[in-house]
Amino acid sequence: MRVLLPISLDRWRNPIATLLRACVLANPEMEFHSYSNPMSEEDRQLGAGFWSLPNVVQAPQTKLALTRYDLVHTASITWHNQAAVVAAKWRSFHHAQYLATINLQVGPTDGGDWNLLQSAEALADGLVSVSEAAGSAVRNRCQDRFHGVIPNGFDAGYFDPSIDDDAALPEHVRNFPSGSFALYLGALEPRKNPDFVVELARRHPEISFVGVGYVHPLGRHYEPMVRSLPNYHWLGHVDRRCVRALLRHAGVLLFPSEREGLALSVIEALGMGVPVIGQPKSSMPELIDHDVNGKLFDISEIDQWSHAMLSYLGRSLEERREHRAKVRPGIVSTYDWPIIGRMYGELYRKMGA
Repeated sequence: MRVLLPISLDRWRNPIATLLRACVLANPEMEFHSYSNPMSEEDRQLGAGFWSLPNVVQAPQTKLALTRYDLVHTASITWHNQAAVVAAKWRSFHHAQYLATINLQVGPTDGGDWNLLQSAEALADGLVSVSEAAGSAVRNRCQDRFHGVIPNGFDAGYFDPSIDDDAALPEHVRNFPSGSFALYLGALEPRKNPDFVVELARRHPEISFVGVGYVHPLGRHYEPMVRSLPNYHWLGHVDRRCVRALLRHAGVLLFPSEREGLALSVIEALGMGVPVIGQPKSSMPELIDHDVNGKLFDISEIDQWSHAMLSYLGRSLEERREHRAKVRPGIVSTYDWPIIGRMYGELYRKMGA
């Protein structure tokens, strides 16, 4: 089976590329075609090994458009991806099947995203979603083609709390006592409510906050906010080594997003044994079990967030270890990437039969 993945696969902090790389690695008997566009030194180094795999073909996008495929799989919906699907179907005389992974909860009020989703639903021969929240409406509209939920995953071998890699941390963060700081992992964009974390930092000048993420075009106005407080250390976009080291030492992850498909950063945090505070909205209750691996509060309940955050930051090293031992095994057994990749392989074979 020849499968087209119309995305740059060598971006290690991109959750879409990461999911599709898992499909490549878990299905060595299939031939995958994609293209290269690394964004960091980590991407370039790890990409060299990835592109040497015998079942993956790197080619320019122009060549990809002229090749025949049995299946096209997209894990995000863009006009670029939809054009790739149309080209693949045309080139194969409509033999190529299209599998669309729905990775965000989208509705009629979402403008361009809604138009893209409608386009994908019209073209797709099969659809899955990364969560019940992202897929419930799609399931109703596409009952004959919806194959259920295949969640996002994480690299359990890499995001392992036993790995000591403190050299990846910025020097000033390296000096923070382990478990003493609150962490924000997410882009600066409106739906993720980064200003809420700024408000928590303003209310708690005695606590250190660390933030990581890129600046979304719709969230440029947040950047001055996250840089305005002496106790909020905004690191911007960092590589996976730094994220892993931050999760190893963070006392809590703050994730006040309004809407998520199934957040990779939350899965990574839970896999590292870090408790997460989020909102009881969208897919968050599918990951965060209140009072078990974290807490769920609306952002209108900022006092509850403060109380829960301080409680987690006040835990002893032994309490943190006990929490990690309780939470991590279940996350690994459910979300480790090889498990997710094999689930997609089964679906590829089913659609290609």
